[in-house]
Amino acid sequence: MKVPLKPKIIFIPYPAQGHVTPMLHLASAFLSRGFSPVVMTPGSIHRRISTTNEDLGITFLALSDGLERPDALPSDFFSIERSMENIMPSQLERFLLDEDAGVACVVVDLLASWAIKVADRCGVPVAGFWPVMLAAYRMIESIPELVRTGIVSRKGNLIRFNTTVNSHIS
Repeated sequence: MKVPLKPKIIFIPYPAQGHVTPMLHLASAFLSRGFSPVVMTPGSIHRRISTTNEDLGITFLALSDGLERPDALPSDFFSIERSMENIMPSQLERFLLDEDAGVACVVVDLLASWAIKVADRCGVPVAGFWPVMLAAYRMIESIPELVRTGIVSRKGNLIRFNTTVNSHIS
């Protein structure tokens, strides 16, 4: 008799402590409701969280982050971004397309938005996850408008200060 597999949910956190920990809590909540959570992180993060959380019942998989030394941490934000945009997408795509059990959904930290495009290409439903407060999201969401109106330069420098930006609040 074949045992039915639990629906698999893939979790892609942004590789930073304030993002990984809330995603682990969310994965645990899905586990308690009968899902099979898989948390995919860069190798540098994977080594730290998989050994300290091995008894949770969550599967941890490493994505190569392209670092020369596997024990090294990305040195800055831009190294992490380059890795997420150029190295990790093909690995996630292979996993989503090759997975025998099937993936019910991918939960993506909105700062790891590269994974949304990959899941869409593979035809897998995606849910966005934002682990910080709404005010921070609204601030980040307004950046394109601040650049477009000339208040902030593309490099993030303040250009004008005596201007009000009218933005929608929903």
